[in-house]
Amino acid sequence: MFKVVVLSFIFCVNLLSFDIMTENLPPFNFINDKNEVVGISVDIAEEIMKNNKDVYPIKVMPWSRAYKEIINKPNKVLFSMTRTPQREYMFKWVGPVSSSSWVFYAKSDANIVINSLEDAKNDKYKIGTYFDDVKEGYLKDNEFYNLYSVPNDALNLKKLIKGRINLWVEGEVQGLYTAKQLKIDSSKIKKVFTIKDAQLYIAFSRTTPNSVINQWQEKLDMMKKDGRYQAIMDKYLK
Repeated sequence: MFKVVVLSFIFCVNLLSFDIMTENLPPFNFINDKNEVVGISVDIAEEIMKNNKDVYPIKVMPWSRAYKEIINKPNKVLFSMTRTPQREYMFKWVGPVSSSSWVFYAKSDANIVINSLEDAKNDKYKIGTYFDDVKEGYLKDNEFYNLYSVPNDALNLKKLIKGRINLWVEGEVQGLYTAKQLKIDSSKIKKVFTIKDAQLYIAFSRTTPNSVINQWQEKLDMMKKDGRYQAIMDKYLK
């Protein structure tokens, strides 16, 4: 009798169907010029599904709508989501799939040492920021007055390489992706300080069976061990 119950449970789990949602956030998830949904997190999720013999289409949606759906409905998946203490018990998590840390980048040959946020306030540093971006707002809230804002964040990398600014505030992964897009060797820049440390995860509806979460996590862990995970990172960042 016990064996029948266990087998029935496994069968039900395998019949679960998930709606997988994401937003436009390069290089983690975005629509390319061929109208394909691609990105670091997308490739990771698709590799996991392939290994699980699952086929679920990935839909690009406005974040606010997708976030409301995963909170209120079962069998929903949303990425790439920052895992925070406030969200910890709202969802079930698979990851991390990447970093979303905010950092200061400098030229690799610059003799700049930043040990604290206060150090970066020094007037000798010109800091490039993206107009109205959340990271710019964070620095303004922390009383930074040495900010040089631009309407296109890629301009900051160009200004940094040319020596027109000393520091560039950017997401750690996004900075490397921007360098690749501009065909700038990423070895020409270096991270000199982490402003905020955060990790991105694949979030599941809270009602998702733990067996599903464990299955996805095991497949992700295996990808990190056998090189497939690093190959995906290199595809978008090198």
